[in-house]
Amino acid sequence: MQGMEIGLGGAMPAPDSDIELKIDFRENESSSARVFEIAAELIRALEDIDNVLVATVDSEISTSLILEDVQKSSLKIFLKNVLKQLDDQALKDLDWKPLVGQYLVKAKYITLRWLDRELAEDQPAGIEDLTAQIEALAKQADFRHVPGYAPINPVRLAQSLDAVQRAKGKFLPGEGLTITLDKTQYVVNLQETWLPSERMGDLRTAQELSNTVDIVLVIRKPDMLGKSQWQFRHGKKNFSSAIKDQEWLDEFYRGHHPLSPGDALRVRVRHDHKYDEAGELIEKSETIIKVLGVIKKEPPPEQLF
Repeated sequence: MQGMEIGLGGAMPAPDSDIELKIDFRENESSSARVFEIAAELIRALEDIDNVLVATVDSEISTSLILEDVQKSSLKIFLKNVLKQLDDQALKDLDWKPLVGQYLVKAKYITLRWLDRELAEDQPAGIEDLTAQIEALAKQADFRHVPGYAPINPVRLAQSLDAVQRAKGKFLPGEGLTITLDKTQYVVNLQETWLPSERMGDLRTAQELSNTVDIVLVIRKPDMLGKSQWQFRHGKKNFSSAIKDQEWLDEFYRGHHPLSPGDALRVRVRHDHKYDEAGELIEKSETIIKVLGVIKKEPPPEQLF
């Protein structure tokens, strides 16, 4: 039996590696090209899963697996998971890359175990249970206050998981796949190759998903007449939304919440996302459903005057 190891997340498959793949193949019956094709499909599938999962943190973050080294003598391929964010302002107060990296590793472990379940021929995938587990995992971290993230779309996630299952189906009898996640080895069940997208039932339709988040928005322009949207700033981004908290609005228009330049609102925002049948985002909107409080800008020191 010959082995090929693929490390994701470090320059060498060291104890601090995030992910390692080890493919055990039949030396005399397998071409190296076939093994590399399987490895490439697994890497692309994991990268796609990461891109689906990272959207729960911030829609502006992208992730990719970068080739760092190849060792011909032992057929080892080393890759690094690179995280990038277009607007660092939104996460400037957090050391967010380690948090996101740990979240992605744990979420992938959950998905691999979920895929290895034995299902009856007519049994639905139950992907709603998987998305609920992943979202619960995300809530344990400290980055869910960031606006702009989308709830996990089960159709889009199923498409990524299909790619893992198809790669598993290309292994020959007697071959094996071991994935090490955060120093824990997991032997993948290559016998279970059912496709999640074929067990989705009514989820294979256009769908709308919503989630809420509490954030602080600096007021740029209030709606004084009650006929348009309020304009805010969050970090470096502009944010416009109607306020649907009628009780607070009534108090505001009666003068109970006087505002000054630079003041901010602590609000609860509902994010609505609409997807087509292929799982592509086609429409999104944000609405302030609750005003939790006014944050007054600190006045300048008296000595300045």
